[in-house]
Amino acid sequence: MRLSLIRYLCLVVVATLAASGMAQAQKPQPLACSGQAGSLELPYRSTVPAGYDHDRFDTEPKSLMFSYGPFTSSFESPDDDRADSPYKGVPKWVSYEMRALLGDDGTPIHPQGAKRPTKWYELADTAFLWNGKPDIRKRGIDASYRGFAGVWNRGHMASRSHANRIGWQEGCNTHVFINALPQYADMNQGDWLALENYAIAAANKYGRVWTIAGPIFEFDREIDLIGAPGAVPVAIPHALFKILVVEVGGRVEARAFIFPQADEDHRGAYRKCAGTPQSKYDLAQYAATVSEIEHATGLRFFNALPAADRKQLDSRSGTGPWPIETRFYDDRCGGKDDDEEDS
Repeated sequence: MRLSLIRYLCLVVVATLAASGMAQAQKPQPLACSGQAGSLELPYRSTVPAGYDHDRFDTEPKSLMFSYGPFTSSFESPDDDRADSPYKGVPKWVSYEMRALLGDDGTPIHPQGAKRPTKWYELADTAFLWNGKPDIRKRGIDASYRGFAGVWNRGHMASRSHANRIGWQEGCNTHVFINALPQYADMNQGDWLALENYAIAAANKYGRVWTIAGPIFEFDREIDLIGAPGAVPVAIPHALFKILVVEVGGRVEARAFIFPQADEDHRGAYRKCAGTPQSKYDLAQYAATVSEIEHATGLRFFNALPAADRKQLDSRSGTGPWPIETRFYDDRCGGKDDDEEDS
């Protein structure tokens, strides 16, 4: 009898442990972006989703071009590098299409995301920045941000949260330097992020939003660089631009913005998103026209549109954000904001 009781108790313990192990196995584990494992390519296969057209309106000129699931990028070419272009280690422009993500009741859906990679991804096509250069001892661009990233973030042009709307793997694929440049930390984590939140709300309201973003280098100013000796030098833009585009009633509309980061007084005005409610950001103060950005960058936007449409679009592009009801927001700075009410 005693042996039978002991055997029974053992069976109970084994069953309990097995059940506990199964419960742990079934518990969903947090997603994490894969490391690059030494290969100079994105870790997840990436193609533009069917029906998407990231460069629909045709931005020119085009340099070293990349087209992935979450964005299209025009990066500096080897010719630019030899010509001592200001675009050192940064894209000239990045564009992408983002679509509404709403439930059946019209409530915004927050997409699944993954923990970002420890090191950002490098690409074989940008290896000209370090290969064959005796003074460059550190392969890749990620090393250039070490010691500087607390002030100059690796700032996304195509947002990871926006790419997550296609798939969490595409969110991971945004962590690549053809999609990033040195961005002042408080701006990246504040006013710029507030505009990214706004872009999501605009996509949810209008169905689709196109974003075009990139650096501005002022022709008559010195360009500062990040990167310790032996690392790839990466240029710090004097300002960043962003253009948002929607279609309303068959008409293309754009809103353009410039975020300065060259001067201490500009940088000191940026407030982090975590401590500032979304409604407290005055994004209209960064409003600019498309033609002003063209003049500042040498780029030309909306080449796919007739000249008359381009002129009309430009005339309205500097009027600040479209009114967007708060019910279309997914992420908002500062969390819940009682000051915001739907119009």
